[in-house]
Amino acid sequence: MGRLTDSVELSVRQDSIAGYVTSTVRGKRCSCTHDYKYAVDRLAEKLFPGQVTIIERLECTPVGRLHSKWRIATEVV
Repeated sequence: MGRLTDSVELSVRQDSIAGYVTSTVRGKRCSCTHDYKYAVDRLAEKLFPGQVTIIERLECTPVGRLHSKWRIATEVV
């Protein structure tokens, strides 16, 4: 495994119309109507295009519309 160079933390919330929506990070966010993980994966691609990323689900107790919390980190191989 390489060295982690940059990371961001974000949350995913449930929205009655858009499904699962990530928080806005560096001016970008993603949504998916059927899969929360897809929204996180897509945001990783937008934030770190062409880079290897590590996506980790963080401990979180869902409350209200909050579904989950995540960390996306880039890696230098």
